[in-house]
Amino acid sequence: MIPKLIRLGVQTILKIICENIIIKNIQIINKNDKFNGTIDEIYIKAEKIIFNKINISKINFRIRNVDLKSALNSKKFSIDNCNAVMHIKLTKDNINKTLFNKKWKRLKTSIESFISMNFQSIEINNKSIYFIPSDTFSNKNIDYNLQYNQNSISLVNNINKEKLSILNDKNIIVNKLFFCENHIELELSSEIMFN
Repeated sequence: MIPKLIRLGVQTILKIICENIIIKNIQIINKNDKFNGTIDEIYIKAEKIIFNKINISKINFRIRNVDLKSALNSKKFSIDNCNAVMHIKLTKDNINKTLFNKKWKRLKTSIESFISMNFQSIEINNKSIYFIPSDTFSNKNIDYNLQYNQNSISLVNNINKEKLSILNDKNIIVNKLFFCENHIELELSSEIMFN
């Protein structure tokens, strides 16, 4: 009964904080199969997510050490100090929809300034990002890559190695980033809170 109630609560929270989400699976795991206010792990698998105007094709995440005792004893619902690991798949369509959303206009403008041209879309080929120019007469064909370190991701010109930071967040750790045939996959980790 309790795991079903928690699963319903997780589903409700996700539907509230996401503009769109298709939840494929939610698993609640406790090592001793007893609920004592702490959940060892929650696994969530979802598709077609829009969160904060960011389009995501697929996401799998694992949340560990969810302490509901303090949330249940308090009149105000909150969950603190959970550790989350997220595996994210971004297609070129996801990236294009995100970059052309007015919320992310500043990022798009920064990229256009960095690459010295306006673009109408991106392509992902041969483990690189290509910007399709808005001006059909432009024949710039420079490919770009993504580099990451602990808290940031940068767009890198493959010829001159210049970089533009596109993510810099001390609350997010970038564990992995790699290109597949037509998409990008990321593994991120973070502490999460719900207040």
